[in-house]
Amino acid sequence: MLKYFLRQGMVQIRRYLVQSSLAILGVAIGVANVIMLISITDLGRRQTMGMINEFGANVFMVSPYIDFKAGPFANMKGASVQLPDESWRVVEPLPEVENVAPALMLPGYILNGEKQSYTTLFGINQYFLESRGHEIDKGRFLQDGDIEEQSKVLVLGPSVAAALFGEDEDIIGREVQIRDEPFKVVGLLKTRGRVGMEDMDNAAYMPLEVEQELLGFVGVTGFFVRYSQQVGEEKAMAAVRDALQTTLNDGEILEESYSVFTVKDAVKLMDKALEIFKVVLLGVSSIALLVAGIGIMNVMLIRVIQRRPEIGIRRAVGASQGQVAIQFLIEACVKALIGAVIGIGLGVLGVFIYCNYTEWEPWVSPRTIALGALFSIAVGLIFGSWPAARAAKQDPVACLRSEI
Repeated sequence: MLKYFLRQGMVQIRRYLVQSSLAILGVAIGVANVIMLISITDLGRRQTMGMINEFGANVFMVSPYIDFKAGPFANMKGASVQLPDESWRVVEPLPEVENVAPALMLPGYILNGEKQSYTTLFGINQYFLESRGHEIDKGRFLQDGDIEEQSKVLVLGPSVAAALFGEDEDIIGREVQIRDEPFKVVGLLKTRGRVGMEDMDNAAYMPLEVEQELLGFVGVTGFFVRYSQQVGEEKAMAAVRDALQTTLNDGEILEESYSVFTVKDAVKLMDKALEIFKVVLLGVSSIALLVAGIGIMNVMLIRVIQRRPEIGIRRAVGASQGQVAIQFLIEACVKALIGAVIGIGLGVLGVFIYCNYTEWEPWVSPRTIALGALFSIAVGLIFGSWPAARAAKQDPVACLRSEI
């Protein structure tokens, strides 16, 4: 019986191809949205996790105060955007600490004649790039002498180099300008790709004090602390907190001025943000599927009117109300499933296209595909129920009297 109903469902789809195609297309778009949005969010998390793990096991971070318990979006307002230079300098001489890597991050333009690049300018010391897992492609990293002499030198990310020099591979030793000041290019980093829509290669690095003087900015955005593995994480973090306590003014509280957190803490905060983001995206995708479901219901209600003679004949030869209802319900589900198959294909294709753009390794979770399929089945069942019930309740005699 089920096989018969499935076959009849396909027959009816072919018979009313245009109407059915529009309903199927709506489901396909909704499922494709689910597949793409959730998969891209998961891929972004994997990329970010990989970059965070490059920090190493014996690294933690210090930043302006972050309320980890309040969640990621509570920290978008009211937080300080900088730390005083004193904060990282009092940590640097601690015996528990191997090195400190401060960073000042500000947007700015770099010029090469008529060419320009709008990028993130990082003011750093000699430890920052290696602590972040960067690798040099050409030239060198910033060195001790660059920091001590406050040399106007730059290490460029590949995207900045491409914008300023095009396909010219001979960029080491070339001169560029930032705010009319000449800078010498001493290094080119290996590519790191994208995280979401953010180009991780769109960055340029110079000595910290040079950037502070150039842009008129005092302090740093935050800093990384690499501690001795013999000391241990808890002891090193306690020593850093004690040192930071000495930088506070009267009435200031350490826990409300600084956040000292590990890679695990950063991952937890990121997971909170991504889970909220994923729920929002799922809600947006659900709206698309809701609209598709209404389309299926509309088509099926029209089909009930068009097929009244058929319903009358089926009832006359012994079909029960339940059998009529099941036939129409299965037809709605068949439309939804066809839409799901097309949507899964479109969604996976969209993920591959996006990954080709971002240079990520494409990956779609089987759970995401299953979720898209389950959503479509639910749409077919929910929005096919009312038309199926109306078909079952049709008066057989009145149906037989209707025009064919």
